[in-house]
Amino acid sequence: MSNRRGLFEPVPEGGDWRGNAMIGGPWEDDATLAAGFLEAADILVEHWCARPTDTLVVPIFLNYRHGIELALKDAIRSGAKCLRRDQHNDPAIQRHVLEQRLMRTHSIGELASTLNGYLGCLRLGDDSRLDPDTQEALDSLHALDANGQAFRYSTVKTGSGKNTKIVPARPDLQHVNLPATAQALHDAGTLVLQGVSTQLYVYEEYQQEMAEQAEVW
Repeated sequence: MSNRRGLFEPVPEGGDWRGNAMIGGPWEDDATLAAGFLEAADILVEHWCARPTDTLVVPIFLNYRHGIELALKDAIRSGAKCLRRDQHNDPAIQRHVLEQRLMRTHSIGELASTLNGYLGCLRLGDDSRLDPDTQEALDSLHALDANGQAFRYSTVKTGSGKNTKIVPARPDLQHVNLPATAQALHDAGTLVLQGVSTQLYVYEEYQQEMAEQAEVW
């Protein structure tokens, strides 16, 4: 019998406990994972700026893209929750229906459109949609990777059925201003993850205050 320890095991008794990392548990959700992917991308960008290595470029974009996707999904859930409190009766915002939809899509364009739609239905005034700079970054990201596959592999599938083909994900050599592109993606991800979530949290507090006042009246 092998004595080899499992891959995902804590530091053994008597070892340096500071080597233990934590995953899972009730604190882990799409927002916390989004923050991690965005931070990982930022760290890779810092490393690239100090020591440019082109093999890091696609992983950088993949981390930003996945972080942004998770941030959008988290914001959509929060927006739908606020809509339900406002007594909107659209079946699409019901929790189980929404979760099924979010599980089926990796489209940044679709997710951004859904979030904008939800924000527009809430009483947010001038903040009823994503700001132009964020929207532009998300549109550009969607154009590069519509379904979440372009930055995962060197090849992607196009067409369907008998017309399916495997083609290079990036057939043409490109030069990318990495610091500028990374900054735009960082800003977009941070805006969705922190800005929109804060906006919806404040709105939720407003809803609770209105509900409490209605009970008093």
